[in-house]
Amino acid sequence: MRDFSVLSDVEFEELVGDLLGAEFNTLVERFAAGADGGIDLRWNLLDGIHIAQCKHYRKSTFSQLKAAASKEVAKVIELHPVAYMFVTTFDLSPSQKEQIYSIFSQWMTDPSAVLGGRDVDALITRHQAVERRHPKLWVSTGMQLFWNLHSDIANRTEALRQRIEKSMPKYVVSPGYQAARQLVEDHNVCLISGPPGIGKTTLAHMLLAEHISSGYEPIEVSMDINEAWVSLSRDTRQIFLYDDFLGQITFSERLAKNEDRRLSDLIERFSEEAPRKKLVLTTREYILRDAKLNYERLSELDTRHQFVLELKDYRKSDRAQILYNHLWHSDVSATCLREVAEGGYKHILDHQSYNPRLIEYCTGRAFDVETPGYPERFKATLDHPERIWKVAFEKHLATEQKMLVLVLCTLPRQAHIEILQEAHSALCEYLGITNTETSFREALEVLEGTFIAISRDDSGGTNIRHLNPSVTEFALGRIAMDRRIMAAIIKSAKFFEQLSELFLYGAGGSFFHPGNTTLMSALGKSKDDFLEAMESRFESQSSQRQDVQILGTQFRALIELSGKFEKRVGFYLQVDKEWGLRPSVIEERVEFMITRWRNHEGDKSQALDLFDDVSKNPLSTGLLSDVHDALHNWLEQTLEETEDWQHYVKHLTDHDGVDLDDELWLAERFEEFMEREFRSTSPHPSNLDEMKSLADEFGLHELSDRIEEALHEEHGPDEDDYERPWSVRDHEEKGSDAYIENLFMRFRE
Repeated sequence: MRDFSVLSDVEFEELVGDLLGAEFNTLVERFAAGADGGIDLRWNLLDGIHIAQCKHYRKSTFSQLKAAASKEVAKVIELHPVAYMFVTTFDLSPSQKEQIYSIFSQWMTDPSAVLGGRDVDALITRHQAVERRHPKLWVSTGMQLFWNLHSDIANRTEALRQRIEKSMPKYVVSPGYQAARQLVEDHNVCLISGPPGIGKTTLAHMLLAEHISSGYEPIEVSMDINEAWVSLSRDTRQIFLYDDFLGQITFSERLAKNEDRRLSDLIERFSEEAPRKKLVLTTREYILRDAKLNYERLSELDTRHQFVLELKDYRKSDRAQILYNHLWHSDVSATCLREVAEGGYKHILDHQSYNPRLIEYCTGRAFDVETPGYPERFKATLDHPERIWKVAFEKHLATEQKMLVLVLCTLPRQAHIEILQEAHSALCEYLGITNTETSFREALEVLEGTFIAISRDDSGGTNIRHLNPSVTEFALGRIAMDRRIMAAIIKSAKFFEQLSELFLYGAGGSFFHPGNTTLMSALGKSKDDFLEAMESRFESQSSQRQDVQILGTQFRALIELSGKFEKRVGFYLQVDKEWGLRPSVIEERVEFMITRWRNHEGDKSQALDLFDDVSKNPLSTGLLSDVHDALHNWLEQTLEETEDWQHYVKHLTDHDGVDLDDELWLAERFEEFMEREFRSTSPHPSNLDEMKSLADEFGLHELSDRIEEALHEEHGPDEDDYERPWSVRDHEEKGSDAYIENLFMRFRE
């Protein structure tokens, strides 16, 4: 049976109205509660007026449903229809149908006029065109079928699956959804931008859910776009989600060097060559505007393909439905709901700070949803949204729990639980706060769903993040205001990256948002402690580690990501620009890298980026020459993979001024490499696009043609039969004051 729990009672009535209209081939009128004496649905047949009552009971017992049905009798007597139907999502047994029928037998010919959940399900199967007009229902049903058929994918994407299933019931289908669907259909790519809290991620989740229901495998990109390239599967329908791809606060915290190129290449490939691949991205509007000024490729792509959807605001009808859905699916007390119904909703819907994120917070467990005065508390939060976290932080959290919220700012956006525990324990110990394994777990339980979110990654590791960017902004503000906490975080840092994360939040680097000036000022006052901590933590383990299973065993281990030292030396150069360091400090770090590169140690991509930065630093000519030679020899002597060739060619063209057409010996060496690749891989080598680019740069036309043929065979004709019928609903009536008043009056029942 389909899962009707994703629908509110209003959405269920709309579904039933469409189903009965299709069943009887007539127009079925709908009425809000209280609008017409208890009628939900009404239609006119040859024998007279028929009416129906809908009861969408999620958590009730049959006795409660029967009692509610009995209360309808007086209304039906007054209306005196020729026929009456009672429709519910409750899965009724034959005996229970008989009991409901006995209540309304005067207006029913037999128990078939009582429809339970399975009867509604059968009607939907008979009228599938109706189901298409109710996306939440068919998307939810199709998604559950996909999970059941692909348990391996369900397990691998458990965290994403939970977030989608949590957001879907409260979602309101709006014009933005149809616009986003159209962009995905036309371009295979949709970039959703808009102000904080407008619902970008929820819309992205709906797009993913829809495609999952059509057989697409979901892939969540969390760190950088390379995850998408690695996850590409030639013969599989896939949809990729890259949430907040330009960063949560400023774009400078997210895109690594050259990631804009890899991202634009992926968008280009999806838009023009890969109809079985879809990409959904989200970002704040001002960050996107900023990034377009700095990343020319993003601006060019949007101009050519026009795949950006900007969410600006909601119509009044959408605002009302969003608030109603959140209240209906929440645990807000009957007292508070009555206050909303009696006019409290008006101050919420018309408020200038209205957005779905604040609605979710004020209907969630972190808010007082029990005691009288609920609309006033709700409005006070909208008046001063910055106080959301302040009140909860100061009044409801123990000191140890507060430190967990704060220290999370200094860790990767998705921090592994063991990394967080190490950093948190060190901070608590420095401040003299009692901290144990048990209290740490208790802190996670208290904070989950309010300040933090807990999820599992593809490898089975547990990750912790702030619930949303506004929590991060709040926590950074607290750190900036409290010099004692600032000093403690710096001096207790277990990982070098804790320092760089904090610094980058302060320094920013974008034109419109240069960073957090208050935080940067506070860091400046702790400059000596900060530099000392950088020195002492330079060779520490990295906080950017991945949980992997050790091959051939049941054991797991946290493995450091490559490029740790390249990034750390690059950070020294950033700090030097901001504060000015002694030349000997920079020289010492550069010499450290020279030694590693001579030993063929490090990450080549990060090394190329670092060399760009080192070249701009006023180092001695001899030291700069040593850096170049160490990198050049490492790249030249280790040409084993396609990426090795890409790195070497980039170095030659960018820094050595080499014209590849003149390097015949190198072209011959690349041809030999490619011949080995074609012989050793079946049916074709991977990274064909990159290989073709290199062949073109070397002027190897025959090799380029051969790769082009392989690319054509790989992609082949690939028709995407994905198509969903759609109907646009008229929201004018739903935006009327009368409709909205009757909508919220339901909470008085």
